[in-house]
Amino acid sequence: MALLLGIESSSEYCTVLLCENGEIKSIVQHTEAFSHAAVLTRMIESCLEKVSLNIKDLEGIFISMGPGSYTSLRVGVSTAKGIAFAQNIPIIAIPTLKILALSALKYNQINDALYVGMTDARRMEVYIGLYNQEGNEIGANHALILNADSFDAYNDQVLVFAGDGMSKAKSMYEEKKNLVWTSAKMDWSVFAKLGDEKYRKGDFSDLVHGEPIYLKPPNITTA
Repeated sequence: MALLLGIESSSEYCTVLLCENGEIKSIVQHTEAFSHAAVLTRMIESCLEKVSLNIKDLEGIFISMGPGSYTSLRVGVSTAKGIAFAQNIPIIAIPTLKILALSALKYNQINDALYVGMTDARRMEVYIGLYNQEGNEIGANHALILNADSFDAYNDQVLVFAGDGMSKAKSMYEEKKNLVWTSAKMDWSVFAKLGDEKYRKGDFSDLVHGEPIYLKPPNITTA
């Protein structure tokens, strides 16, 4: 019996869930944008209280590790590390783009397609991750500046997209019939399953040196 806490803090909204053997037992979501630092620990307490458990019952923590908002990711990772150190339990790191891609796969199964998690990276840039139907990464997650030929290498293959990066990309490639633009959002059952699978494999993140997946340095300028 694996009782795991899940934290998704890569986007403007924060979600916490508790799962046992890959099945969600409770979930708490916050709808105030970028308030992670103020609410995350209370959300965790609430998620546990819903099923009459406490922090000492946890056997591991799985977390969406990005890419995404720098500050939001750091809040999530530092909170997870604090709990993990105190309770002597492991952290499981899951790429955010993989969760999105496999959420699209769950509802849009197309033979031999690749599934693409795509999130906004500002201006005409996106973060992108491609996965096959077995959930294996096809090339490394990376930042991509969108242009007319960004997906020409996949003209002979169907690409199925999910994530908020689609809003800037979709209009650029309307003539490409092999690109499928879904309405899929992050599916919490997919997130829970990925966390449980990695826990059972013993695929843990380094508690000391593990850090979010940023993909590019922050865009910081002098005020």
